[in-house]
Amino acid sequence: MKKVYIYLMKGIKFISALFAISLIIGCANDSSDDFLSPIPDVVNYTNHIKPIITSNCISCHNSNANPVGPFPLETYNEVRDKTENGNLLQRIQLPAGNPLIMPPTGKMSQTNIDIILKWKNQGYLEN
Repeated sequence: MKKVYIYLMKGIKFISALFAISLIIGCANDSSDDFLSPIPDVVNYTNHIKPIITSNCISCHNSNANPVGPFPLETYNEVRDKTENGNLLQRIQLPAGNPLIMPPTGKMSQTNIDIILKWKNQGYLEN
Protein backbone atom coordinates (compact mmCIF):
# COMPACT_ATOMS: atom_id res chain seq x y z
CA MET A 1 0.00 0.00 0.00
CA LYS A 2 2.90 2.30 0.77
CA LYS A 3 4.32 1.80 -2.76
CA VAL A 4 0.96 2.69 -4.32
CA TYR A 5 0.85 5.87 -2.27
CA ILE A 6 4.40 6.83 -3.35
CA TYR A 7 3.61 6.24 -7.04
CA LEU A 8 0.37 8.16 -6.69
CA MET A 9 2.16 11.14 -5.13
CA LYS A 10 4.87 11.07 -7.82
CA GLY A 11 2.16 11.00 -10.50
CA ILE A 12 0.39 13.96 -8.93
CA LYS A 13 3.65 15.93 -8.73
CA PHE A 14 4.43 15.06 -12.36
CA ILE A 15 0.98 16.15 -13.57
CA SER A 16 1.20 19.34 -11.50
CA ALA A 17 4.59 20.14 -13.00
CA LEU A 18 3.27 19.59 -16.55
CA PHE A 19 0.29 21.80 -15.82
CA ALA A 20 2.51 24.58 -14.44
CA ILE A 21 4.85 24.42 -17.44
CA SER A 22 1.97 24.51 -19.93
CA LEU A 23 0.43 27.44 -18.09
CA ILE A 24 3.68 29.40 -18.18
CA ILE A 25 4.31 28.66 -21.86
CA GLY A 26 0.72 29.39 -22.82
CA CYS A 27 0.72 32.75 -21.07
CA ALA A 28 4.15 33.94 -22.21
CA ASN A 29 3.90 37.08 -24.29
CA ASP A 30 6.60 39.30 -25.69
CA SER A 31 4.35 42.13 -26.79
CA SER A 32 1.81 44.20 -24.93
CA ASP A 33 0.33 45.17 -28.33
CA ASP A 34 -1.40 41.77 -28.42
CA PHE A 35 -3.73 42.96 -25.65
CA LEU A 36 -4.80 46.10 -27.50
CA SER A 37 -7.80 46.40 -29.75
CA PRO A 38 -7.25 45.45 -33.39
CA ILE A 39 -6.58 48.20 -35.89
CA PRO A 40 -9.93 49.42 -37.26
CA ASP A 41 -10.75 49.01 -40.94
CA VAL A 42 -11.30 52.74 -41.33
CA VAL A 43 -9.30 55.13 -39.17
CA ASN A 44 -10.43 58.68 -38.45
CA TYR A 45 -9.10 61.50 -36.33
CA THR A 46 -12.02 61.85 -33.94
CA ASN A 47 -12.36 58.21 -32.89
CA HIS A 48 -8.82 56.88 -33.25
CA ILE A 49 -6.08 59.48 -33.65
CA LYS A 50 -7.23 62.08 -31.13
CA PRO A 51 -7.24 59.56 -28.22
CA ILE A 52 -3.71 58.43 -29.15
CA ILE A 53 -2.45 62.02 -29.33
CA THR A 54 -4.25 62.95 -26.11
CA SER A 55 -2.70 60.10 -24.15
CA ASN A 56 0.81 60.39 -25.64
CA CYS A 57 1.43 63.98 -26.76
CA ILE A 58 -0.89 66.65 -25.32
CA SER A 59 0.85 66.90 -21.95
CA CYS A 60 3.75 68.62 -23.76
CA HIS A 61 2.29 69.70 -27.11
CA ASN A 62 -0.44 72.08 -25.97
CA SER A 63 -1.25 75.78 -26.25
CA ASN A 64 -0.95 76.53 -22.53
CA ALA A 65 1.15 79.48 -21.37
CA ASN A 66 4.28 77.30 -20.97
CA PRO A 67 4.07 74.32 -23.34
CA VAL A 68 7.05 71.96 -23.36
CA GLY A 69 6.62 70.98 -27.01
CA PRO A 70 7.44 73.62 -29.66
CA PHE A 71 4.00 73.32 -31.30
CA PRO A 72 0.52 72.25 -30.19
CA LEU A 73 -1.14 69.00 -31.28
CA GLU A 74 -4.62 69.85 -30.06
CA THR A 75 -6.67 70.05 -33.24
CA TYR A 76 -7.25 67.95 -36.33
CA ASN A 77 -5.41 70.51 -38.51
CA GLU A 78 -2.37 70.66 -36.20
CA VAL A 79 -2.02 66.88 -36.04
CA ARG A 80 -2.64 66.44 -39.76
CA ASP A 81 -0.05 69.10 -40.61
CA LYS A 82 2.65 67.51 -38.44
CA THR A 83 1.80 64.06 -39.83
CA GLU A 84 1.75 65.22 -43.46
CA ASN A 85 5.13 66.92 -43.19
CA GLY A 86 6.56 63.69 -41.80
CA ASN A 87 7.82 65.13 -38.52
CA LEU A 88 5.34 63.32 -36.27
CA LEU A 89 5.73 59.97 -38.04
CA GLN A 90 9.50 60.23 -38.09
CA ARG A 91 9.75 60.97 -34.38
CA ILE A 92 7.33 58.27 -33.17
CA GLN A 93 9.04 55.61 -35.31
CA LEU A 94 12.57 56.17 -34.04
CA PRO A 95 14.09 53.18 -32.24
CA ALA A 96 13.56 52.94 -28.49
CA GLY A 97 16.37 54.69 -26.67
CA ASN A 98 16.91 57.32 -29.37
CA PRO A 99 17.04 60.72 -27.60
CA LEU A 100 14.75 62.26 -30.25
CA ILE A 101 11.93 59.69 -29.90
CA MET A 102 8.47 60.93 -29.12
CA PRO A 103 6.97 60.69 -26.67
CA PRO A 104 10.08 61.19 -24.55
CA THR A 105 8.63 58.91 -21.86
CA GLY A 106 9.12 55.95 -24.20
CA LYS A 107 8.09 54.60 -27.55
CA MET A 108 4.34 54.29 -28.01
CA SER A 109 2.91 50.91 -28.93
CA GLN A 110 3.39 49.64 -32.45
CA THR A 111 -0.39 49.31 -32.71
CA ASN A 112 -0.80 53.05 -32.11
CA ILE A 113 1.93 53.82 -34.65
CA ASP A 114 0.22 51.52 -37.18
CA ILE A 115 -3.12 53.27 -36.59
CA ILE A 116 -1.51 56.65 -37.31
CA LEU A 117 0.13 55.25 -40.46
CA LYS A 118 -3.20 53.83 -41.60
CA TRP A 119 -4.86 57.20 -40.98
CA LYS A 120 -2.25 58.81 -43.26
CA ASN A 121 -2.65 56.11 -45.92
CA GLN A 122 -6.44 56.48 -45.88
CA GLY A 123 -6.25 60.23 -46.51
CA TYR A 124 -6.50 61.75 -43.01
CA LEU A 125 -10.22 61.23 -42.40
CA GLU A 126 -11.57 63.58 -39.75
CA ASN A 127 -14.83 61.86 -38.70
